[in-house]
Amino acid sequence: MSKQIKKHFRLSVSILLFAGFSQHTKAQNMDSLMLLMDGAAPKIENVTATFKTTRLINLNTIEQVKRGELDFRISHRFDDIAGAAGGIKTLYGFDNVTDIRIAFDYGVTDRWTLGFARSKGAYLRRQILDFNSKIKLTQQKAGKGMPVSMSLYLASELSTMTSSSDTMSTIYFGKKASHRLNYVSQLLIARKFGSRFSAILAPTLVHRNLVHYTENNTSFSIAAGIRYKFTKRLGIILDYYYNFDNTKTTGNGYYTPLGIGLELETGGHVFHFLFSNNKSLLESQFLTENKDNWLKGQFRFGFNISRVFNVVK
Repeated sequence: MSKQIKKHFRLSVSILLFAGFSQHTKAQNMDSLMLLMDGAAPKIENVTATFKTTRLINLNTIEQVKRGELDFRISHRFDDIAGAAGGIKTLYGFDNVTDIRIAFDYGVTDRWTLGFARSKGAYLRRQILDFNSKIKLTQQKAGKGMPVSMSLYLASELSTMTSSSDTMSTIYFGKKASHRLNYVSQLLIARKFGSRFSAILAPTLVHRNLVHYTENNTSFSIAAGIRYKFTKRLGIILDYYYNFDNTKTTGNGYYTPLGIGLELETGGHVFHFLFSNNKSLLESQFLTENKDNWLKGQFRFGFNISRVFNVVK
């Protein structure tokens, strides 16, 4: 074979190899494009049902009421199981009703909930209306993507109780309307780990317009909560607040709330059967006025019931 023929042969082989490689690459790119167009590429999905309801025991969760749905919730606390108010004489606190809260939360959108509630109880004779809003900021994604879900909770509380002339009492309310107002802000940060375990942290700010001169108007705390599912319908829940207010220490006789309970989902209702050391059901109260100690038997049985209705089809 002459040198010229060999040269043409090598050139032809090179052209054929390059053309084949180009066609193979082009085919691969076309296949990838077709997979993408067909939706076969991996999807980043939202992590849902981090918690079963919008609240644990005392702590809000990042769950929202869906658009057009109404969450009707009843929270109830009895009296101390042991101690002066407990024991067999009061059937371990069941004879005495301390606080009850009836709440309605409506889903304006899937990311925005508006709520209204009424609280009433024997503890400090509180009678409170509270108006609240929860806004979803981020949603946890499966796999790569956003690692946590976050929501912002804001509430205003208005006391409707009769004014007291006892200026040294913590239940005093003056004639000014502003004296009857308290405010709560929470940043809710939660993550679901697998299919059974969820955890939440919540930096919390409480502001009370009227306080005793030895108290702070504004107090900061951090809450933590968990939920662990044993089965599809049964789980354990726990939440705890740590208060950084230097006037609300154990040395001054104040204790932060700790609650633990069982969660039961029946298909229509969600029940929380729980024990906690706080009577009151609002952050402005159980973070600033709670003097009940678990170690002294000053904890009580209570329950939360949640039922969601679809009011807009």
